[in-house]
Amino acid sequence: MKILGINISHHPSICVYENNIIKEFYNEDRFILEKHWEPTSKNFQVFQSILQKINKVDFVCYASFGRTSDNEENEIIKVLQNQLNNPPYFFDITHHHIYHALSAFYFSKFNEAIAIIVDGAGALIKDHNPYREFESIYSLKKNNIYPIYKHNSNRLDQLKEFCNDLKISKYINGVFNNLSQKAIGGRAFVEACLAVGMEANDAGKLMGLSSYKYSENKYPLDYDKIEIAAEVQERTFSETCNLIEIAKNYGKNILLSGGYFLNCSNNFKYVKKYPDLNFFVDPIPNDAGTCIGACLYHEHYK
Repeated sequence: MKILGINISHHPSICVYENNIIKEFYNEDRFILEKHWEPTSKNFQVFQSILQKINKVDFVCYASFGRTSDNEENEIIKVLQNQLNNPPYFFDITHHHIYHALSAFYFSKFNEAIAIIVDGAGALIKDHNPYREFESIYSLKKNNIYPIYKHNSNRLDQLKEFCNDLKISKYINGVFNNLSQKAIGGRAFVEACLAVGMEANDAGKLMGLSSYKYSENKYPLDYDKIEIAAEVQERTFSETCNLIEIAKNYGKNILLSGGYFLNCSNNFKYVKKYPDLNFFVDPIPNDAGTCIGACLYHEHYK
């Protein structure tokens, strides 16, 4: 069976999965040379040119992080389904972190692993608005994936509030969930970027700015902003270490996926702090990789 995976959120992407192998993968950003581009039902010009090169597929799996309403996702899917001559398809907006985990698992070649997922926009949780899933831990084996832990935040959009925590926890569908007001993981970087006058998606620049705090040389820079950058880098490292402490109780093979783990500096620190664990960072940790995870889920885990 030839399965087409399509991520229709930011970092849109396409993958062709056949005979348990990724045959083709396209990251839309590379074609239009526009970072953080997010598709709508009105702007699929480049997607169309790529899809025209793909032969008939048997099934389509759609992935998305979940906008405030899934109406836009449904409209995008209608456009693509029409373009593909309406093959059968699967779409579950709540599986965003599962797809991250499965993408990392595919590339890792581990037979079993524990996946830690941390991202910046969070994933939609049906029936639990305004909370979104920002941090997750999953156990993975061949043909078996199940959640261990989730941290859901109502993503307050003010930097001065990002350390507040309601300290509420409860079980949702049998899985332990922490509910908070924290701007956690990648969301903390969004808030900090805005606080220092950067674009919301400039997390990489913020990470670079944080390094100046530790330099012996002084530069003509705004060190108040450097302090903010360093704080969010240090705080999120500590928070992700808390996730690792949970994950290592279930296994030594640790997968890292979600946009937060583009953080090369902190990724290196995990390896140093936990030398007995086997870390593997998803090579496509941002949302582009979820089109791969969607195919894997439908073929092996659904």
